[in-house]
Amino acid sequence: MGDFLNQDAIDDLISQIGDDSGGGGSSLGGGGDDFGLGDLGDLGVDMPAAPSGGGRAASPVVPADTDKDVRPYDFARASKFSKDQIRTIQMIHETFARLFASTLAAKIRALTKIKVVSVEEVTYEDFINTVSNPSIISIFSMPPMEGNAVLDISPQIGFPVMDRLLGGAGEEDEEARELTDIEVNIMESVLHDALGFIKEAWANVIDINPKLELLESNPYFVQVVPPSEMIVLVNLEAEVGEKTGRMNLAIPYVMLETVLPKLSIQQWFSTYRRTVSPDTPLKVEERLLKTAVQFTVQLGRTNISLKDFLNLGEGDIIQVNSKVSDELPIFVGDRIKFKGRPGVVGKRIAIQTTSVVKDVEEV
Repeated sequence: MGDFLNQDAIDDLISQIGDDSGGGGSSLGGGGDDFGLGDLGDLGVDMPAAPSGGGRAASPVVPADTDKDVRPYDFARASKFSKDQIRTIQMIHETFARLFASTLAAKIRALTKIKVVSVEEVTYEDFINTVSNPSIISIFSMPPMEGNAVLDISPQIGFPVMDRLLGGAGEEDEEARELTDIEVNIMESVLHDALGFIKEAWANVIDINPKLELLESNPYFVQVVPPSEMIVLVNLEAEVGEKTGRMNLAIPYVMLETVLPKLSIQQWFSTYRRTVSPDTPLKVEERLLKTAVQFTVQLGRTNISLKDFLNLGEGDIIQVNSKVSDELPIFVGDRIKFKGRPGVVGKRIAIQTTSVVKDVEEV
């Protein structure tokens, strides 16, 4: 084997290559005064012999294998969760969405649907950049897991919920704004319910005690982890009455790191089977007994002509088919369940049940 290039020879080689590149078109392999590969022998470097038969030397470049599936990989955003773990997290929060939607519907007395749209792994910076400003952002902890997570509720959903809780029709503000002090208190009660269902949804994996730490409106004031830190982002879509909006749950990797071995479909289902105890039917019954039902009293009915309907105005009197002494039908949902008499209790109109309808009538 020939001698290695010393430092002087390397410097000489680099300087001559630099001179050639500035000369406009000189080739390393050229003759004349140009520095070529043949001159490496003068520097004490043994060159390999050319292949016999006049063929070209084998190229050191290995041709690409077109049969292999090559995908780009971002080393700056290395994946920290397996597909199995992502799927388990999705199942956990599908349970959360179902529980939260049923309780919220009973509270605001409106049809409410919440579903998981996707679960993805992104950086915290990417998540924050998608949050509107202002928004309804809650920061909460989940001991014994370390750190804080974020639940973002869009104003398109948050304001209709608060409006219904205050007795309104579920309208949202036309202009984006921050919450008032009263609205903060109302929203905190809603969030405490949500955190309770997060605890229940995670019970098959780990026993946590979520706690609301802070309610914020500006996303850029919320920095629970560095911008480049990876998080699991659970995207949810909520329908409250006729309003639709998004909810985002961001859980940093550092919080989930200790429970990652438990985040598997097999582990989740095996734990679920163990949790189906004799007390489960009682818990289901207890939840059913807390379900709100619609209770309606019909004062009377009548038919009028279209002409009379078009001429109706303030102060007009409409006679119905009920007499003052008649018992009024009381509906549970769309079925007549009781009969009763109207009256007043304090400053409110009331109804006193007088009988139970045995054969439930449907209207």
